[in-house]
Amino acid sequence: MMDLFLMSPPGRGWALRGRSNFRSREAAPADARGARREWLTLARHIEARGGTVVALPSPSDALTGMPYAAECGQVVAREGQAPLFLLPRMMSAHRFAERDHWAPLARRLGLEVVDPGVGIWEAHGDVATFDGVTLLFWGGRTTLDGLEAAQKSFPGEVLRVQVREPAFHGNMAVLPLPAVDRLVVCPDVMAPESVALLEQRFGANRLVRVTEADIRRYATNGLPLGRDLLAPTVMPPHIVETFERLGLRVVSMPMPELTEKGGGSSRCLVSRASVDASRVSLPPEYRLDVVAKDLEADAG
Repeated sequence: MMDLFLMSPPGRGWALRGRSNFRSREAAPADARGARREWLTLARHIEARGGTVVALPSPSDALTGMPYAAECGQVVAREGQAPLFLLPRMMSAHRFAERDHWAPLARRLGLEVVDPGVGIWEAHGDVATFDGVTLLFWGGRTTLDGLEAAQKSFPGEVLRVQVREPAFHGNMAVLPLPAVDRLVVCPDVMAPESVALLEQRFGANRLVRVTEADIRRYATNGLPLGRDLLAPTVMPPHIVETFERLGLRVVSMPMPELTEKGGGSSRCLVSRASVDASRVSLPPEYRLDVVAKDLEADAG
């Protein structure tokens, strides 16, 4: 199996545009060059740990949301068939056109592209897996009808989890840590019945609880790669200590532009999937070693 990461580097003209989360609303203007360095560092960390990055450069500086590739779509593996690529249906108008560029790449990868067709559904940012179960989230930006339309494409057991602001996506409310058999949850931003559902399905002893204050500093937004967690430097020290006690190694990732200003952390910058390598084709021009040359030339 291949651990695939769809990503999109910030362009030379990258800036904050939508300002639709609690970080970006009041942030100072972003430094595009710094954001490009941060993105490349993360991508290299991923590949150093066995991941395969497929990087789609943005075709336009106007598409400033593309680096936050958790909303680019969702890859769904299917036994004996080409994986599906479920297109997003975004809330923010300035991000509508992104899928017009991700869909052709998905087809080149050999994926079958599907549009859920209804509601708002923000894709990988509202999907998680733990213990063989798919968690689908709604209530932040994704709507219930959008979730229901997307759910038809997910095989196996699915749990619906309702979240609220400031968790605008499920990946702020819940973080699976399969290497240590724990699920990090923030009950403060989840419907009580959703918390009860997770306790019932997985067992309360496997849930690690954090607070709303913690998730505002990205306690749930590190990117787990085996026993390593690529985490923003703004993660609270007591959360870092909690993860280390569980047996994880927290790798600190300074991301002042993409995280502290842009509002999206390491987990928000990828759409991740485990796929049968024989079922996908990797366009060479979108491999990290090729795309990195442009970013390195701009490092200055």
